[in-house]
Amino acid sequence: MVAQGALVDSDEQKQLRDTVRRLLRDKSPLSGHRDAEGGASFDRDLWRQLAELGLVALAVPEKYDGLGQTAVETGVVFEELGRALYPGPYLSTVGMVIPALLRSEDESACAELLPSIAAGETVAALAVAETDGRWSTADINTKAERDGDRWRITGTKDIVLDGADADVLLVAARSADPDDPRVSLFVVDGDAPGLTSTRLDSLDLARSVARVSLDGSPAWLVGALGAAPEVLGDVLDRALVGLAAEQAGGAAACLDMSVAYAKTREQFGRPIGSFQAVAHKCVDMLHGVEFSRACARYAAAALAEGTGDAREAARVAAAYCGEAFRSIAVETVQVHGGTGFTWEHDAHLYYRRAWSAQHLFTRPDDHYAAIADLTL
Repeated sequence: MVAQGALVDSDEQKQLRDTVRRLLRDKSPLSGHRDAEGGASFDRDLWRQLAELGLVALAVPEKYDGLGQTAVETGVVFEELGRALYPGPYLSTVGMVIPALLRSEDESACAELLPSIAAGETVAALAVAETDGRWSTADINTKAERDGDRWRITGTKDIVLDGADADVLLVAARSADPDDPRVSLFVVDGDAPGLTSTRLDSLDLARSVARVSLDGSPAWLVGALGAAPEVLGDVLDRALVGLAAEQAGGAAACLDMSVAYAKTREQFGRPIGSFQAVAHKCVDMLHGVEFSRACARYAAAALAEGTGDAREAARVAAAYCGEAFRSIAVETVQVHGGTGFTWEHDAHLYYRRAWSAQHLFTRPDDHYAAIADLTL
C-alpha cells in the first residue's frame, strides 16, 4: 500500500506545480495550435521552455542527462498541463515514449535518444493503434521485414498522438517471418523514406492526432525481438496514470471557472451560485475533483513505489477520472448556461477533451474488465 503522505504535495512538488502553473498562466488552451496551413500543432518555443525547466527530463535517469524523478513528479506536471489544456506532446513523449525506451532495457537506444528527448530537442511519439483504435498488439498488421542489420516497416497506424510533429516514432510492428510473427518495437525517423503522416480532425481541438503510413521505411529494433506486448503493457499503465492526472487537472479547471461564473452571474437580482440547484452542482463537481486527484495521485505513487496494486490503481484511476471529468465538463456547460455553449468560451474545449480522453487508449468498459481480472 502507498503511504498516506505520498498523496499530499511535498514542498518540492508544490514548487514544481507553481512553476508549471506560472509558465502556462497566460497561455490560451489553443496557444500554438495548428494554423490554417496545417503547420505545427503546438508551440515549440513553449516546449523548449518546458525542457529548459527540466520538465521533459523529469522521468529520464541521470545517466541519460535526466533528473531521475518518478511518476509522482511527472503526475504533478500532467495535472497542471491538463488544467491548462496544454496542446503539446507531453503525454506522447514523456508519458509513453520515455517509459517504453526505459522498459525495453535497450542501453544503446536509450543512450541514443533519451538525452535529446530530455533536452527538448527531439519530439517522440509512440505508434501502436491501428484500425480498431485500441492499445493492443493482438491485431497489429504493420509488418517488419529484415534488411541486413536493419528492418523495413510497412503498414498504417491510424491513431498516433503527435504523430505529425514527431522527430522520432517508436512503432509496434509484427515480424514478416511467418515462422516467428512476434510483435516488436522499432525506431523510425520522422522524415524516413516511405513515411507519411496525415493530421486528423479530432474532437479534442487541443490534442494533435495523426495517421502514419509506412512503406518500407527503414527502422532499427529496440529491445528484444517479440518484447513489445510486455513493454507496452507496462507503458499503458503509465500512460493511463498520466492521462488520469491530466483529467483531474482539467476537472479542477472546470470547477474553478464554474464557481467564478456562479459568483458573478446574476439572475433575479442574486448571484446564481446562491441558488441551491447551482450550488449543489458545484459541490458535486468538487467531490469529483477531489476523488479524481486522490485516484490519480495514488496511482502515481503506486507506480513510483512499485507496489503490488500499481496496475490495478492505474485502471481505477483511468476509470474514475475519465467518468468524473466527463461529468464535470457537462455540468460546467450547464452552469454557464447559454454562454457555455458558445465557441468563444473555453467550456467546450474542456468538454471535448473530457469525451475524447475517456476513449483515448481503450474503451471505458475495458478498464472495469481489467480491474475485475486483476482482483478476482
